[in-house]
Formats: sequence, C-alpha cells, structure tokens
Amino acid sequence: MIRILHFSNFAPNRSGLYACTRDQIKYERQMGIDSQMAVYENEEALNLKDDWLTPVSWDWAKNADIFVVHRGLPPKVQKLFPNTKRIVVLHGTTEYLILEDIFSKAEQQNFNSHINFINRNDATTIVNQHDYDILKLYDYNDKLHLINDAVDMEKYNLKGYKYPYKNHPQILYCDSLRINKHPAHIIWAMEHIIQEIPNARLTVVGLDLEEVLTWRNILLRSKQGKLKSNCEVIQFKTDDVLPYMRGADILYNSNASGIFSRVQIEAMACGCQIISSNSKYTPFNFKTYDIKDIAKTTIDCWNSIKDNPEQARKEARKTALKYFSMKNKVKNEYIPLYLKVIK
Repeated sequence: MIRILHFSNFAPNRSGLYACTRDQIKYERQMGIDSQMAVYENEEALNLKDDWLTPVSWDWAKNADIFVVHRGLPPKVQKLFPNTKRIVVLHGTTEYLILEDIFSKAEQQNFNSHINFINRNDATTIVNQHDYDILKLYDYNDKLHLINDAVDMEKYNLKGYKYPYKNHPQILYCDSLRINKHPAHIIWAMEHIIQEIPNARLTVVGLDLEEVLTWRNILLRSKQGKLKSNCEVIQFKTDDVLPYMRGADILYNSNASGIFSRVQIEAMACGCQIISSNSKYTPFNFKTYDIKDIAKTTIDCWNSIKDNPEQARKEARKTALKYFSMKNKVKNEYIPLYLKVIK
C-alpha cells in the first residue's frame, strides 16, 4: 500500500486549494492508498476535523512514501525526512503570481518560488494547460506534469436545493476576488444583456466586507443606480454556493486567461453553462474585458439553451464528468505518477 501525506491548509468551504486536497484524498483512499493530510501551519492539528477528514500531525511523515505538497513543506519536516519523495501541486495562476510580486514591490517572489518547486522536487503537477505551457519554459529536467483541476462529482451534482431565483436567465458570479478576476465586467455588461433579454438578472456571490464600498460605488453610482437593479442577489462570502449554482443558468468566468478554476468546474457539474474567454471547454467565448462581446456571448448562450434548460444542465454536467472528475484523475493520472516517482 502506498502511503501519501498531503501538506495543505485547513480551510473548509473557504479555500479551493483545501477542497482540491480533500477531494484527492477521498478518491485515493477509495483506491486503496493510505492517504492523509497534515496542516502546513499547524504541527499537531489538534481538534481539527472536517466531516470524514481528520488531519494528522507532522509526525505521520515518518510513515510516508511520498509527500504531496499543496501549501508548502514545513522546514522541520524537510530537515527530518530529506529523502522522502516529493510531488508539488501548483494551484496558483501565473498572472496572479506575477501581479502580486510586482504590486508587493518584490517583497513577494511567488513566481520564482514556483520555478524552484518545479526543479527541486521529484515531480510537480500544474492544474491547467495555460499555466503548464508557461511554466514548462522553466522546467529544466522534464519534471512538470499537467493534471487538470478536478472536483468530487458526487458532491457537485444536479440534485439538492436550488436557490429560488425569480428571474431567468440568471447569470452567476461566485468566484474569489483576485487582481485578475472579479465581477466588474459582467456587471457592466448586464445593461446590454437586459436590452435584449429584459428578464435577465445577475447574482454576485463572494464579496468582501473590506471592499464593499468599491462594489457599492460600481453599482449605485451608475446613472439612476441602474446597474444595481440589474442584479437579483448580491451576497457576501458564504460557506455554500451550491444552491446558487444549481439554480442559475449561466456562470461568468472572469479569469482573464480563460482557465477553468474550481468554481467553473463546480458550476458546470451543477448544470451551469459557462461563458468564458479562450476556453475549449465551452462554445461560449467572449473577448476579454469587452463588455459588449460579453453581453453578446451571454445572449447567444441563453438563446441556445432556453428552449430546454434542463437538457442543457445535463449536457453541462456531462462535459464536467468527461474532463474534470477527481475520481478519474486519481485513478488515471495521480496514481501512475506516484508509482513513477517511487520507482
């Protein structure tokens, strides 16, 4: 039996990195691997529990065949177990890392850290094609592998409570706010969408209290506050976005590069059609930051699904199952990589 110790944060319902780690462990265990999780910032991990997942202490590292590093490997563990095989999973997007490094005036060096991760460990995986193509330029010894981001398809599904929206089509934004992704452009595009589809409305989920004044000004300081009236729901961060995903018709992907992060995958698994830029996983692609083209793409998407929205939901889920099933990723990609590294 292979023994895997994942190093991650512990942030249930708050972190995509943590959710990915949790999903990965679930299916590794189903396939006979002794898979555990340690918390990078908390050596003993006392009194931490997330349903079936209970983190172990760093001491469990003495049992591991492989460390799978999501958040970082504690220096103490590195020192005690220098010969344990290490695989790093890179979750951060390249553009975000670079912008953070620049705006910190070089106090942060996350992009350079990624280069070190690739070349100082036994293997490194990256979770989307876009970042793989970039970071492959810094892979000196062919250690970088592409394993697409994926989710637990048993959790993210068409069944369960749906938020009872009053208007359709309902366009949803529910991603984390980052320098390179935010809901501003879909807010601005809604005026053009509603000119063609008067019943269309926008739901925005995931705003921060610290930044709420910015979003208040974007919405309410529009002429006659019209942009606010184009929204049905405006919501702060919440622990459970599934009802919003199951009830919405279209999810807006604001990633400037067009990559699908967990939110897009989760929403697709829950039946949302995705509008994006530069993505092979959806036929509905717009020009980045072009609010009129975002509006046109949204309208085209709705026109293609409005006659049979339930069938469209099934087709969206079918695409998610084909490309983004964590169960399949573990079976067909992660376990073969583990075996390769051990050998």
